[in-house]
Amino acid sequence: MKKCVLLLLVSLFVVGSAFAQKKVKKEKELSETELKTAQAVAAKMLDENLVMYMTASMSDFGRIALDGIKVTLIGDKFNCNLPYQGSSRINTYGSQNINVTAEDAVVQVESIYNEKKGYYKLNFSFESTYDSERFTATLKVFLSGKVNLELSSSRRGSVKYLGGLLI
Repeated sequence: MKKCVLLLLVSLFVVGSAFAQKKVKKEKELSETELKTAQAVAAKMLDENLVMYMTASMSDFGRIALDGIKVTLIGDKFNCNLPYQGSSRINTYGSQNINVTAEDAVVQVESIYNEKKGYYKLNFSFESTYDSERFTATLKVFLSGKVNLELSSSRRGSVKYLGGLLI
């Protein structure tokens, strides 16, 4: 009986000390291709001339495939012509175009780097070309080269576009 109690105490001590040790964070090692992509993304972010191709749109109404629609953020000018699938809060009379369109819209970009998750987050607002609708954009550019663009407006439901950065 004494041996069982002693064995139990020793095993509790060993297990307790194992949990008490600090865990060493393991750094993920990037492959050569991933490293080159991450370096190219970082260079693009410093240059701020971003050319992206959107491949999918996601909203409350589902996911639709896009055929590589080009979106650019060059300096302080934003360009897009993105199809919209979602709900509208206000009826727009006289406009047949429901796309989100911006042609050289002047933007002031706020940039944040999230080191933990490995992406750059760019926040900006722009006005659509045809009906002066104001959009708020959140653009996430991941070190892998993937891009997420989320657009919201007071007139419409928000929509998210997925794609990649042209490097």
